[in-house]
Amino acid sequence: MRAHRWAIRVDFEAWPSLETLSMKTLLCIALLTFFPLTVLAQDTPAKDAENEAKNLLNPTNDPESWVFELNDAGDGEMKVDGDAIVFETTETTGTDWHVQAYQPEIDLKDDQDYVVKFQMKAAKPVELLLVAGINEDDWHEVGLHEVLSPTEEFEDYEFKFTAHDTVDKNNRVGFVLGIDKGVVSVKDMTLTEAK
Repeated sequence: MRAHRWAIRVDFEAWPSLETLSMKTLLCIALLTFFPLTVLAQDTPAKDAENEAKNLLNPTNDPESWVFELNDAGDGEMKVDGDAIVFETTETTGTDWHVQAYQPEIDLKDDQDYVVKFQMKAAKPVELLLVAGINEDDWHEVGLHEVLSPTEEFEDYEFKFTAHDTVDKNNRVGFVLGIDKGVVSVKDMTLTEAK
């Protein structure tokens, strides 16, 4: 952005009183005062909506965005911590999908490339999976299966995948959390079509 500056010297003793100022003079003073703000505003480029990919996921830190699924004796809880969603696995069964969290009803298309991005951390070392699958019987995966081992500090994650064997408007993306007991925090998760 380029800023424009003007130096204006004003001799206040030479100024006429307000009664003698004409409307033209007042308009000129207003233009000289506010014109630089207008120029600055015009130099700021507008966001190009067509170049911004649409996030197919709901807000990460909204519990309503997620299904936190517990099966058999798998146990845990989900809560919000600021701008992050926190998943805690308190009991595992030996079957990883007995604790999982996912966002459902995602409209993925076969042979379309997607990029999933997020930040993640774990309170202690744990292993979990990032997966995409259909959200109906037989729950098969559709192209995304990543093993994650997050650290104690938030780190950026980014994965590209090509969707296959999807169903119309009923796919899901999320985490299989039933491998290890522990606490995992996720924020700023997006799923977009790859350009």
